[in-house]
Amino acid sequence: MIDPGRGRDPDRDPGLDAGLDPDTGHEAKRGRDREAFGEPVGPRLAFRTRITLALVAAAVVPLAGFGVVLVASGLLGADQTLHRLLLFAIAVATLLAVFVAYLLAADLTRPLRAIAAAVDRVSAGNLDTPIVVTGDDELARLAESHNRLAADLERRNRELERILQAVEASSPRDGVDWLIGRAAADAREAFGLIDSVIVLGDPATVPAEETIPGEPRPVRAELRSGGDPIGVLAGHLPATRRWERADQDLLELFAREVGVAIRNAELFARVEAQNAQLLELDAAKDDFLRGVSHNLQTPLTSIRAYAEQLGTDHPDRRLEIIAEQAERLSRMVRQLLTVTRLESGALKPEAEVVALAPRVRRAWEAIAVEEIPFMLADRSGGWLAIADTDQLDQVLWALLDNAVKHGRRGPVEVEIAADEAAGRLRLTVTDHGPGIPEGDRSRLFGRFERGSSQRAEDGSGLGLYVSRELAQAMGGDLVLEPAAAGRGAAFSVYLPGEPPDEA
Repeated sequence: MIDPGRGRDPDRDPGLDAGLDPDTGHEAKRGRDREAFGEPVGPRLAFRTRITLALVAAAVVPLAGFGVVLVASGLLGADQTLHRLLLFAIAVATLLAVFVAYLLAADLTRPLRAIAAAVDRVSAGNLDTPIVVTGDDELARLAESHNRLAADLERRNRELERILQAVEASSPRDGVDWLIGRAAADAREAFGLIDSVIVLGDPATVPAEETIPGEPRPVRAELRSGGDPIGVLAGHLPATRRWERADQDLLELFAREVGVAIRNAELFARVEAQNAQLLELDAAKDDFLRGVSHNLQTPLTSIRAYAEQLGTDHPDRRLEIIAEQAERLSRMVRQLLTVTRLESGALKPEAEVVALAPRVRRAWEAIAVEEIPFMLADRSGGWLAIADTDQLDQVLWALLDNAVKHGRRGPVEVEIAADEAAGRLRLTVTDHGPGIPEGDRSRLFGRFERGSSQRAEDGSGLGLYVSRELAQAMGGDLVLEPAAAGRGAAFSVYLPGEPPDEA
């Protein structure tokens, strides 16, 4: 169907309208260019062809017209020889005209070919080869405009490269003052400024300078971060330097990057100050814990000793409770001391060969919770653990106390087994409480970490952290076993072991 508005079939291949071969698709680019930029101006013939035809017509048409006039006026009469001579003269004139027209067309289109080649070089990225066209006509002015455009593009490419280098060289660690000085120097180098300065604050407080002919030209751009103005970059150009919209766009791009860098440096400095403050607070806290722990040990020892002595002379359940709680508090103080020694690197385990089952029973007796059922399954087969006895006692007491506290008065089970292939012993403490919530399992071994359902008075949050650190210091590990039906939390201590024959 023919489109009445355009006089052609809208479904027709546009290559056919452009005179293309539908099978080969030649001149496809020319057809796309025509769709993008509109119909070409003037006839469809090439410029060089039109010049050639014009020169041929200028040489042949007068001679042919003169012959037609002679024939029409009867001056040649019926003489066939004169007719042949006239036709021969016209043919020779035509050939000479074609030859001379070809040479003249080639000479006239040489500047155009030079301009076309220069445009191709520019599109390929070569901007340093100017066009040389003599004269003062339209072609010379076109060549001059092209050279000026290529020079501007090359200059802006250099400016953009310097901007990118300046952005890559900046770091938030350098500080705001250093970045301001460096950015002002980079602006002078990148844009050829006479001077430049960066002023932080409201841009409205920095008045814009008036451009005076013959004087250095003022330029400025706002520093922005996240859309908010934070300052101004201002400077002066030489009076002879052209400054176009593209140059201003580059300056504003550079100013925005500088604004982001300055804001990042400010945030980095703030975070660094906060980190330094946190480190100071952490160090002060460690010193406080160390001092408190040392100062508590002596009175706790005295309280426990006098309570036991009084209990021997005058048996009283209240004295037993005082002694038990003093012992419990003493163990918590030992945990605090262990934390400080772990962090300072002063804790060095002294390895001994020890049987695990007797130490587990002794630790359970120290907790003194006779109303809670306790079961110990020793499947070690004579294997002995290699561990520091004092540190091992801390780990066992912490795990058993944790099972009592969170087992809801249910039975506490301990299993000791040998992993002969790995050459180690496994000691697993299991309670029958609600278990560990999935959200708490990943952070359970952190320092001062407690379960999400626990309160601050439920414990210090150091037991599992200290236990794992001590187990690893002895060459083993402490892990939380996967959740299983019919039981609560299960913690396994792995320690190096010796088989029965070596022991």
